Amino acid sequence: MSKLKLGPCCSVVGCSLRPGTNLLSEIKAFRFPKNKTQRDAWIAAVKREGWIPTCNSRICSTHFISGKPSDDPLSPDYIPSKLPHRPDNSRKMDRYQRSLRRASEVSETSIRVQPTEEVEDMDIDVTEVKSYNDMCVGTDLTMRDIEEMQNLNSSYKDQVTSLQSKVQTLTCERKQLKSDVDLKDDQTIHFYTGLRSSKVFFALLTYLTTAWSPRTLSPPTPLQFYLVLMKLRLGLTHKDLAYRFHCSCATISAIFHDWLDVMSQRFSSLVHWPSREEIKKSLPGLFKSPPFSSVRCIIDCSEIFIDRPTSLSARAVTYSNYKSHNTIKFLVGISPTGSVTFLSKSWGGRASDKTITKSSGLIDLLEEGDIVMADRGFSFPEYFAAKGVQLLIPASTRGKTQLLGQEVSVSRHMSRMRIHVERAIGRIKKYSILRQTLPINLVKRRRKDTVATVDKILLVCSALSNLDKSLVQ
Repeated sequence: MSKLKLGPCCSVVGCSLRPGTNLLSEIKAFRFPKNKTQRDAWIAAVKREGWIPTCNSRICSTHFISGKPSDDPLSPDYIPSKLPHRPDNSRKMDRYQRSLRRASEVSETSIRVQPTEEVEDMDIDVTEVKSYNDMCVGTDLTMRDIEEMQNLNSSYKDQVTSLQSKVQTLTCERKQLKSDVDLKDDQTIHFYTGLRSSKVFFALLTYLTTAWSPRTLSPPTPLQFYLVLMKLRLGLTHKDLAYRFHCSCATISAIFHDWLDVMSQRFSSLVHWPSREEIKKSLPGLFKSPPFSSVRCIIDCSEIFIDRPTSLSARAVTYSNYKSHNTIKFLVGISPTGSVTFLSKSWGGRASDKTITKSSGLIDLLEEGDIVMADRGFSFPEYFAAKGVQLLIPASTRGKTQLLGQEVSVSRHMSRMRIHVERAIGRIKKYSILRQTLPINLVKRRRKDTVATVDKILLVCSALSNLDKSLVQ
């Protein structure tokens, strides 16, 4: 293939373009015109001092508006106008073009156009730029046009952002419809959340979101509350919930902890320590015979399995000889009707019932003359006696050959009443998250929190269990 042949270089100062002999070349070159008036005008436009064009001198097509010269004196391409030195000589060239147009108008009377020096001396009115906004910037646009385009661009960006938000909302709604979740079905709500009905679900949702709104927009707020209750009730993993609700595990984790914080704060009033008068008003018939009519609460401790900590000291504190596993331990107190009225913070499984009871603050809530029921493991009545409180525990055969008939009768009656604390703990643990082996990240306290995550979970599950029917009618 032969090389492309190039023609002579353009005569305009600062332009190094050359036309090609190929017919498809975009750059064309034009000889200086033979007409003296037009030729002198081209020489003046080139503005090369003392320079005279030869037969090989050319001006390329890039210096003409239409890409080629015109023989019409009224045309803007009568002379080359797109030149590098345009800013310094623009006004003179404008005057010259106007003079050419006037000369063409009187050409019928045989008046010829004078040389460039005479044209420059003519007194021609030039319209000056009135403001900065009317100035040209090398194109046909003014500064005002550019500012308007920038404003339009900004408004279009805002519209795009708004449309993206709407698309995200519609996508979430589509995913909600696709997930086939019927939040108004009582059986579905009861199975997946443990609540009695959809009315209770939406009542709690309204109570939580009255003065608070979640930071995450997707999934919608009702579904966020629903998935948090699902995790508590069924013990589902974050990956499972992410698959069900079409989002990432990180989003599920953020939603769970945000809602758990709010729920633990707002639901704390559901774990209420009642007064003596409130207990006597709702005292079941099983407790009306003395001395059980003065029972203020029934207490017991329970344990939850956790993963083995990496720290050796944490392993030693949480290892339970009774369960032969790493556990956490907490104290529960219920009223005679079976409602959870007291919940201690969680302890390591190695802690004794005596240590937890003494440090939990339960004794400070009791009043003189109250009766507390417990099992035989709480064999430290002296702690309660110091407050004038009686501790009732079943009779023991330690140091005896046989129990008296009255002791057997009272112990049986106590067992019938004390069993309700086991039922209350079982109701709390119907939330499967507490029946599983808790990962360490749900046991420890997060950096920004003052309460351990497991304590929040225990409080929320206890509060939700209180919304169910009374254990003792």
